[in-house]
Amino acid sequence: MDDKPSIPLVAIRAFTAVGRYGSFTRAAAALGITQSAVSRHVATLEELAGGPLFTRSGPHISPTPAGSQFYDAVRDAMSTIELATIQLSQGRHSHDRLVVRTSMPSFAMTVVIPALGNFTARHAVAVDLVTSLSSPQPRDEFDVLITRDLSLPGAESWELFREELVCVAAPAVAKRHAARSPSSWPLIASRSRPDAIPIWAVAKGLSADALHVCAVYDHLFLAVAAAIGGTGLLVIPRIVVQDQLDNATLVLVDEEPVASGATYAAYVSAYSRHVQAAREFCRWLKRMLRDRGRSPTGRMPGV
Repeated sequence: MDDKPSIPLVAIRAFTAVGRYGSFTRAAAALGITQSAVSRHVATLEELAGGPLFTRSGPHISPTPAGSQFYDAVRDAMSTIELATIQLSQGRHSHDRLVVRTSMPSFAMTVVIPALGNFTARHAVAVDLVTSLSSPQPRDEFDVLITRDLSLPGAESWELFREELVCVAAPAVAKRHAARSPSSWPLIASRSRPDAIPIWAVAKGLSADALHVCAVYDHLFLAVAAAIGGTGLLVIPRIVVQDQLDNATLVLVDEEPVASGATYAAYVSAYSRHVQAAREFCRWLKRMLRDRGRSPTGRMPGV
């Protein structure tokens, strides 16, 4: 797990600034870096996404469809991260602050971070969220761990939900391929979840080796942007794309979800200085995920 690449948050921050100001020059001024640095950061994301995120016409820039969807997906999350960073400098271990660690960056970005404002408003507790794919060590300082593939011996555990995998695509792509054999579907893969396609294929009675992977991305959130842009079909945890399913940006290609066998869980660290607040966070998180599962497109079992 340690070999997995980290999310390029600096590049995402630069991309978000360009989207916010509509200008590379103004974004550079706001970030206090050069315009060429902003361009390099955006180019990094465009390379990962496999296509342009902005179109340029003289001094004017406009987001591409994929760029617009990606901006909408990360804008609020980046604002929350920026606020959390400011709060971090005000005292990491103050009585009204929790440190939440997760091994699932895409889940954190798409599900947890956009909802944190609700928890903060209700409980007057700020949350600093950090991501790490490595196993927690005894001296690591955090209050709550959210994970699907790590454990925390001796910690109080909260089962959140059991993961389902679904195959999704942009509406036009789904319409074009739904009646065809899955072996001909252009599938998008993610290096952060190499098990997703094989698990889904076995459940559907397919040979993973016979499937066609048309593109590979480092992270699920990049793969989602590619799917929205029409690159191909994507096998992904339903929780990560629930919002896109609700607003029909993405649609189910196969109506029957697949249980991956993974369980998402939260752990209250035995070394937490804020056990009661950590428990309140876990209780809120479980309730938020339960409510999120009660969508028009179907309820996640096990929540």
